[in-house]
Amino acid sequence: MNAATFRRILHVTAILVIWAVVCAPAYVRAADDDFPLRPYYPEVPFIGTEELLEKYDTTIIIDIRSSFEYDVAKINKAVLLPLTETEFAEKLEKLRPKTAPTPIVFYCNGHSCAKSYKAAQLALSLGFTNVFAYDGGIFDWISAAPNKATLMGETPARTERIISKEQFQNRLLDFETFTQQSREPDTIVIDIRDPFQREKRPRLPGIRNVPLDPLLDLVVSRIWTEKRLLFFDAVGKQIQWLQYFLESYGYFDYAFLDKGMRAIVDDPAKVEPVIRANRSIIANQEMLLTLTSDTRLDNSDRKVLSYLLANVKFNNYIVVDLTVATKTMGMSRALIISSVKKMAQLKYATYSLMQDSLIAQVDPRLAWKGTVDSNAWEDTMKEFNAKTKK
Repeated sequence: MNAATFRRILHVTAILVIWAVVCAPAYVRAADDDFPLRPYYPEVPFIGTEELLEKYDTTIIIDIRSSFEYDVAKINKAVLLPLTETEFAEKLEKLRPKTAPTPIVFYCNGHSCAKSYKAAQLALSLGFTNVFAYDGGIFDWISAAPNKATLMGETPARTERIISKEQFQNRLLDFETFTQQSREPDTIVIDIRDPFQREKRPRLPGIRNVPLDPLLDLVVSRIWTEKRLLFFDAVGKQIQWLQYFLESYGYFDYAFLDKGMRAIVDDPAKVEPVIRANRSIIANQEMLLTLTSDTRLDNSDRKVLSYLLANVKFNNYIVVDLTVATKTMGMSRALIISSVKKMAQLKYATYSLMQDSLIAQVDPRLAWKGTVDSNAWEDTMKEFNAKTKK
């Protein structure tokens, strides 16, 4: 091969490489730009920060995270509509008719958060048009447009208050270190998981169970500023947002269990069941008679309720895999959810949906694993009554 031929080959190769880069699908190029999830949602249109800034005033922006995350940081004009909302489709349509021209943009926590894609995917499947995922997320937005963002109640958002990856990781402990520190004087270990997540707990003494909402009230009151605080959650995600409150309200001596319960849940030497499996379900006979005589319930409703009551695992909580439930009961997902909605309206249960899981809390008088003369029973009755009064 002579030099001229070699140069021609190099020239053609260079053209082919440039063509491949320019003509490659947008999501493939974007993946190289630190958006690793775009290839997994090729049907979901995405919007960048600059374009969203240009269309800010003429766009419906929806925050699909939890209210806790929304309270920490948000895009100023964003409407909170969690992806776990039980009436997601109905509330979305109230914000904008399905085929209206105004763009709907969903956002969550950033480049590696799939919720914005899933929300857009769900909206598209429901028949909504002009739907986009803003996968830059809240922190890209704060950096680009602090005057259109709120961080810990402040607008414009102060970018110096964003907690870095290093600042978060410096607070993480492995289980052995977490255990050692839990035994030190003036140390409080706090489980911030929701009750339905507490089938197992670490083998540590004196754990306090405080879900996020009441926990934030305690943090804000600053009653623990002189204590060493050790927190754990389900998978190591909620603690990242809790750190903003701890930093804002003057807590300096705290740490988190790295990866939460997920890191230890399969190790029997490190965890124990909260409620023993052989503990039977207690039910109030008067309440059961009220239920069976309720003419507002049809056979489908009773079938779904019976399935729920048979699957109580922790106190009066049930976590149902809807794919399994549809096969077991021979009912469609829509019919199951319709029945659960009716039970919620009649105040026999409350519920939420998390993708393919149904999380239900039935009236404790219908199903309870434990003793009815305990503080847990009284607290759960108060919690359930408060929920059904909303």
